[in-house]
Amino acid sequence: MAPVRSRLTLKNKIDIIKCYDAKKQSVRELATQFKVGKTQIGTILKSRVDLLRKWCDENVNGETKKNFIEGKGFEIDHVCYEWFCRVRAKNLPISGPLIQQKAIEIAKTLGRTNFKASNGWLEKFRKRHNIAYKAICGESSSVDHDIVDDWNNKLVEICEGFVPKNIFNLDETGLFFRALPNKTMCLKGENCSGGKISKERITVMLCVNMEGDFETPLVIGKALKPRCFKNIIVNDLGVTWKANRKAWMTQELMKEWLSNFDRKMQGRKVILFLDNATSHPHLNLQNVKLAFFPPNVTSTCQPLDLGIIKNFKTHYRINLLKHVISSIDNENIKKPNVTVLEAVMWTTAALKKINKETVTKCFIKAGFPGSDNIGKLTQVEDLSNELTKLVSTIYPTNAQDYSSIDECLQTEDLSLNIEDIINDGMSEDESHDVEQEEDSTDGVDEEKITLKEALQLANKLKTFCLNKSDAVSLSLVNQLQSNFEAIAIQEKKQTKISDFFFQ
Repeated sequence: MAPVRSRLTLKNKIDIIKCYDAKKQSVRELATQFKVGKTQIGTILKSRVDLLRKWCDENVNGETKKNFIEGKGFEIDHVCYEWFCRVRAKNLPISGPLIQQKAIEIAKTLGRTNFKASNGWLEKFRKRHNIAYKAICGESSSVDHDIVDDWNNKLVEICEGFVPKNIFNLDETGLFFRALPNKTMCLKGENCSGGKISKERITVMLCVNMEGDFETPLVIGKALKPRCFKNIIVNDLGVTWKANRKAWMTQELMKEWLSNFDRKMQGRKVILFLDNATSHPHLNLQNVKLAFFPPNVTSTCQPLDLGIIKNFKTHYRINLLKHVISSIDNENIKKPNVTVLEAVMWTTAALKKINKETVTKCFIKAGFPGSDNIGKLTQVEDLSNELTKLVSTIYPTNAQDYSSIDECLQTEDLSLNIEDIINDGMSEDESHDVEQEEDSTDGVDEEKITLKEALQLANKLKTFCLNKSDAVSLSLVNQLQSNFEAIAIQEKKQTKISDFFFQ
């Protein structure tokens, strides 16, 4: 007697695929075990790639049974869900009728005039995308713990087959690179989404694996060639520099970065976790698998949000304050001469100071499967004491307020325009318009120093380090002197080197 044909949930189908992969069971054996027909098993195995994508990469309800809609209906569903994610990214409440109204508007834009966003369609839309009822009723913008628990249960399966060095997390953060503590009260009252203070911001995109190894950070500014970059290739300083008029991440910039990252990972099996920001495209890459967090849970599920970015910004601001304090006798500290070039150098220096153990602990805290030798999870590195001492040296300001002044700074365009969403949701990158633009706030031209004077200064620095018994600085100065000497040799290839030193 043939087994009774039953309708399987998405989770059931994933279980069938896992049994087939792990035990190499035949179609007949799987049909008997799951009490379905052999044809149904065959269809599931043929659709394994699409099913695994829905299970791992998309926020799809595992209990859904019906196949997803296609054609024009799929377009309406897709665009409406993109719109929903953008509104939730702004923490705005959304009601059921509002979703229905927006779906009708989208349908008209797509030429589907006979579409009706009924209550039945709304319920199916909610179930398809695993949207909690309280979220669309606008009760709270807090994290839905049911979604978090469901994600944590999936996370072990998603990471299966990937070693820690091949598990990456990527995210962007806005940075007020010139901000000092005495501006805290002003900035706390501002809406951190651009405006008056956006001209003093950059966007830093960080990507790190579970072992604590950072990829080259992508830094986005407002000018492609600021005055302070004159005579220097900024990408040689350990960053990738890009620019557009708002210093925001765009989908074009992200596509370019992901393509380069995929080529770099050739020969490795890599998974990259990122949030559902509108600037993060869903791409099929050869060496890198993209996995997306469910909407509105990154504050508890994304490692970079659980202490890594905070650690980075604290190290950055410690460097900034040290610069201001050390020059307090020569400069007006209310208007520090901080250039984008210095911001880039402090960015790379801050990343180098982040302990690898801190990164690993943040991954474990986010629910990622950890190695047995990591031991008991403890709190991530706390740098508040060092920052507090520096702040209190010259400013009567709370260090915690200072470290979080740009915590919610916007890093992408959150336009709710339907036309933009249909056209990939992102305006064209404007970097070509700012190629020759200069940042007028980057200070005056610096004094010209000859190579001979630079070598003399290096010798003085060596003497200073010896007097202070500072072996670490002495090693750095020696390297600096070696670099200057190499430049001297290169410039004097056609003449005697003695002519340069003893003229």
